[in-house]
Amino acid sequence: MRVDDYLSVCMFQLKVNLDCNSVDEYIIETKEVNSQLEAAFSIIEKRKPDISLFPEMTYLKKYEKKYQELSVSRIIVAGSYYKNGINTTVIFSDGKKHEVTKCYASGAEPMARKVSFLPVETFIKEELKSHEFWIKGKKLYILNCMEYYHIAYYIARNPQINHNLFGIIAICSNSNTRVFEEETICIHNHNDSIYTFSLNCVSTYKGENYGDGKSYIYGPISQHEKEWLRKEGINSKKNVCHLLSLSESEASYIYGEFLPYEKLSIFGRSDKYSSNPKNIIVEKL
Repeated sequence: MRVDDYLSVCMFQLKVNLDCNSVDEYIIETKEVNSQLEAAFSIIEKRKPDISLFPEMTYLKKYEKKYQELSVSRIIVAGSYYKNGINTTVIFSDGKKHEVTKCYASGAEPMARKVSFLPVETFIKEELKSHEFWIKGKKLYILNCMEYYHIAYYIARNPQINHNLFGIIAICSNSNTRVFEEETICIHNHNDSIYTFSLNCVSTYKGENYGDGKSYIYGPISQHEKEWLRKEGINSKKNVCHLLSLSESEASYIYGEFLPYEKLSIFGRSDKYSSNPKNIIVEKL
């Protein structure tokens, strides 16, 4: 299998402090945050992943030129920030900056007071295209936290929408990853040919523990590969599509190389067999 057949992904689970007022939510910039981001940039420069992910609410404008430089021929989901009172996802694709308005909110977010619930059909018709990105001829949908919870199931089960779909990305600042992961399991029970890359932060919110980490990846993987990952200390759950998860308390990152489903053969005796995923790295940040 050619190297170009794989898409490499790097997910950075940052440890941050968040706060809010009645209008905006925001990250508290500290030396620790800057140190984590700069370490992440060094990893991107070294590994050169096709796709790099940062959690919701961790975008810092002062690094904009760095995101742009690192995104040439690549995609960087730089996180999100509040813009005019609305959570806005920032994505750099081949050096170009895209800002995508978040369409769904939890009651904990200040923007919940400004937006109304959007019917799924309306989101798909009017908003989905702005969440669609392409790399190496493969399609991605990039969703911000509650967008994934409300929309990903319908993307995964719609054959017109999920045609040529590599995976769905969810960036979060989430205190209830168990509920999100239950939704992910439901999604992958119906569609085992795509990936979910769900990236959360470890955070405090107004001084209290909030974001509980536990970032995870689901997607097509053989039982043999799950066994090899376990022997390398990377534990996967019993669900056939679960690849790996991060801890609930540490700033850390995942790097890996993933085959699109149509390139995948799970049988070692197959003429086209190639291991999936490859070169998995899970380390502290």
